Amino acid sequence: MRVTHELRAARTSRTRDLRGAFARRGKLSLTTAAITLFAVVLPATGSQAATDRPGAEVSARPSGGNDGWRDHRVYVADQADDAVSVINAATNRVIGTIPVGETPFGVAVDEGHQRAYVTNHGGNTVSVINTATNTVTATIPVGTGPYGVSVDSTRRRAYVANETSGTVSVINTATNAVTATINLGGSPFAVAAAERLGRVYVTDIDADKVSVIKSANNALVATVPVGDTPVAVAVDESRHLAYVTDQAADAVSVINTRTNAVTKTIPVGATPFGIALALWRGNAYVADQGAGTVSVINRQTETVSGTIPVGEAPTGVAADPLCGHVFVTNLLSNTVSVINPVTGKVIVTIPVGTAPSGVAVG
Repeated sequence: MRVTHELRAARTSRTRDLRGAFARRGKLSLTTAAITLFAVVLPATGSQAATDRPGAEVSARPSGGNDGWRDHRVYVADQADDAVSVINAATNRVIGTIPVGETPFGVAVDEGHQRAYVTNHGGNTVSVINTATNTVTATIPVGTGPYGVSVDSTRRRAYVANETSGTVSVINTATNAVTATINLGGSPFAVAAAERLGRVYVTDIDADKVSVIKSANNALVATVPVGDTPVAVAVDESRHLAYVTDQAADAVSVINTRTNAVTKTIPVGATPFGIALALWRGNAYVADQGAGTVSVINRQTETVSGTIPVGEAPTGVAADPLCGHVFVTNLLSNTVSVINPVTGKVIVTIPVGTAPSGVAVG
């Protein structure tokens, strides 16, 4: 199996080895999840096993676009297949795959403009998917080693964290052109665009910090020290809080976005990676990659209220407010676990491609 990245020796020494898997990379992968600021819980779908995996072509949406939650899609980056699996969120079945660039990693969806953006770590590009037709419509060169991606739909921008080149590429999503390159140095990894706050948050896995960028002028306005090896970041704009998974510290740092200071550190499971906020439940869901579980954080008490067993090496997390479920990619099981937040249990496990990492809904 191809792996995505040779990590420098200094960083590898700070990272747990998960039973020798992906040992050449030293670290496994994650993605940032899209944050939705409103939601309703609709009835859960059935608990049937989802085993069908169609071929390379993906069915387009019915004419007229997204027909509510029954036509909601989940996009999963399958690293070793150079493809994206597309799941129907209502039936919990893979409806097809979309070929993209080399070693896809992160995924972000701009639902309002019917686009998905996929970082191709091995190809130093971003694939643009038209989610109405489920076809790649553009391939955009960015910096070297792109991992995380996040979309500011209001400003028509996509932000891409280029870990190897130490930069963030800013894409104009109306023209598919890179309009700015923000030089942060270090190792930018994950990114979250907070549209209402006018800020972009970028983790640095080497420098143990989060960089805060002002959306209006792409200027660096603050750096926030966090825990050891920060990976994913998710923002609750309503409460002015950002949550950062600190992989080597087995913890989540909570940042007050008004003061740009860490206000709390929450212990979670081993080697946390992806994180998503299910704002309609008041919870955060953290993929504990080393433990094979998802930690559920009650965001009122800022404590872990429970853990949910999932597959091997859970990596990416996405919360879908329309179907009311949480989707977790299991990197070494080649599956996606679907969690019902009401019961706190996995209701179905969906086979996808090889080495699934990033996941987004829309």
